[in-house]
Amino acid sequence: MGAGQAGCAIVDAVFDHQRVAQLATPVAFNSTIRDLQNLSNIERDAWYGIAEGVGLVPGDTAGFEEQVAGGFGRDPRKADEVIADQGEAIRDAYRARFGEETPPYAFLFLGLGGGTGCGIAPHLAEALHEYGEETTHVIAVGVLPNTARATEDDDEVRATRQAANTMYGLDRLEEHVDGMILVDNQRLAYEDAAEGRFNEYNEYVASAIVDLISGPILERIDPGSYEDLDAPIIDLRDIVTSLRLPNEEVGYAALGRSITMTRTLPGYLLPFLGRKSVDGAALSRIAVSKRSVDGLVPEETRKAIGQIRAPAPYIVDDDYRIQASVVRNLLDSYCPEVNLGMTLTERNLASFTTLLTYAREDIDRLQEIEEVAERHEGGVTT
Repeated sequence: MGAGQAGCAIVDAVFDHQRVAQLATPVAFNSTIRDLQNLSNIERDAWYGIAEGVGLVPGDTAGFEEQVAGGFGRDPRKADEVIADQGEAIRDAYRARFGEETPPYAFLFLGLGGGTGCGIAPHLAEALHEYGEETTHVIAVGVLPNTARATEDDDEVRATRQAANTMYGLDRLEEHVDGMILVDNQRLAYEDAAEGRFNEYNEYVASAIVDLISGPILERIDPGSYEDLDAPIIDLRDIVTSLRLPNEEVGYAALGRSITMTRTLPGYLLPFLGRKSVDGAALSRIAVSKRSVDGLVPEETRKAIGQIRAPAPYIVDDDYRIQASVVRNLLDSYCPEVNLGMTLTERNLASFTTLLTYAREDIDRLQEIEEVAERHEGGVTT
């Protein structure tokens, strides 16, 4: 599910991956028709608009474009007011998309610095629990705003407002989700990112999510056809477990992903030539270095999960096997609870995707955002 512009954009990138639609069903909730029309992989019957004076508007409603046009001016409280009494309409939307067989898992993507996604996401998660009779596990994927201190007054106001929105959204969302995965736009700030860079970042996040959720299913490879294959598999239940901390505390995780080619150029022309060895230690360390939240300390991780995806020789062939023990040792050095899986791909790529889970109070970036939020006049923190 995508909530708001940022959330819907990442869901759209997820469904750009081949055959993902066989594993999951997309739904897009937004308050601006232009953003919905920019989606390439989510059909109109999966659109739901949020409009003042109307509430929830299905995408196939006559006059949809006129009703869903304005947005909420980056004010999540306005979005919250509009959606607060729409619980039954939201559950009807889920019935229309999913039928009576409730999904066991749902990913809810949203931008935390804006108005629509931040305001409506808690209600979407709450309604999903009610629709699923508390059997659906909801994992939120929230995009943190870039709040780096700006020199211009207008930029400072924008940063403090987005920070205040973030804290407002997180505090409310925690009550309704099983775990949080954070994606930090400030990771792009070091590169003076242009608008186009955000599309690349969305694709990075989408690829990591697809790697984690698809297991061996996405590429239709039968593990039973490999006699020497005895590799553990990561599934969605493992992801939920990794995101839950003791005493039912919601964990906050950062994504990390790295990929490397497994063939040289001649190997693409002649399949039996050009196979490259893969350094599991380097693959895993690069993934951790590319974690999706700024300033995290790996050694403060509470739980870790990792997924190696590679062609069969890199999992079953002694000459090319990626040393999973080396990868696991790295994660073990961060925390005592580690879950590592390996799965096959037919592509000439090896990848490692990880989630490092923290307690909220251990994430300095969130403390920084909270301090910025306190500077916002009339801030919305709770």
